Amino acid sequence: MLLNTIDDTVVYVPRAERISFDLLVRYRFGEDRGPTLLKNLTCGGARVEGIEGLRCGDKVTLCLPSLAPKDATVVWLMGQSAGLEFDRPLHPDIFEELVLRHASQRERSETDRLTQINNRYDREESENLPH
Repeated sequence: MLLNTIDDTVVYVPRAERISFDLLVRYRFGEDRGPTLLKNLTCGGARVEGIEGLRCGDKVTLCLPSLAPKDATVVWLMGQSAGLEFDRPLHPDIFEELVLRHASQRERSETDRLTQINNRYDREESENLPH
């Protein structure tokens, strides 16, 4: 989402928290098929790297783990990175499962611990600890 400020500059404001990934996934773009690197994910879209020849408005299909192929539209480009908006958002439970199984591991801050997804991490970690 873009927001105009008082001095007429444009500032990018993310619509949803992005969860970091470094996951190789498959894509389809026209007749091209191959691997691409999933860099972050929300219920509504993703950032990928390494798909040649994209333009804004192009249709891409991503093959995320354990899901049917997801159709998406290219909404921004910067170098080798592309922002994709899913035609149909991921269900929050499916998104949470992808995060739990495939998201990049990093040290969580106190702010992260307030989110529902990270609370589930904490529950699962405590369930796996010996009592």
